Amino acid sequence: MNRSSKKLIGDGLPHERRHPLDSGGVRITTFVPFHFKKRGIKKVIVAPDGVSQPVAVTASPVLTPEQDQPLLKAMGRGIYWQQLLDTEAVATTMEIAEREGVHRSTINELLRLALLAPDIIQAAYEGTLPRAVSLEAILRAKVPFDWDEQRRLIASLG
Repeated sequence: MNRSSKKLIGDGLPHERRHPLDSGGVRITTFVPFHFKKRGIKKVIVAPDGVSQPVAVTASPVLTPEQDQPLLKAMGRGIYWQQLLDTEAVATTMEIAEREGVHRSTINELLRLALLAPDIIQAAYEGTLPRAVSLEAILRAKVPFDWDEQRRLIASLG
């Protein structure tokens, strides 16, 4: 193999490279600028800036939005628990933890999801959040209270 022909083109744009074969044919190598990002236990394709659909197959429909069920469930629980606190059905998060049979730290983590901006919650419900955004990534990032900061955080995660 000729190692000198493996030069990287760092412009981030798709391009093709043609390699002549001994039999007279040509092998074409296509570079597509996307990368894989870990999202929980699976990997997803993340496109470069300005590309809305990194993978499109012309013979079948384009990738459809996909709801993240663990994220939706966690947001629903957080919103429900916040409602319990707001209506004074429970006095503390410790009371919720005892009632639900989960650790108090889990309650506090998921209560932060109740403070997400409405458009972020809507995007999660519709399945249009960036594919690399997961429950684990959001919890690890320590969601800020300011909605504009939250939007910047979600954009940086994707």
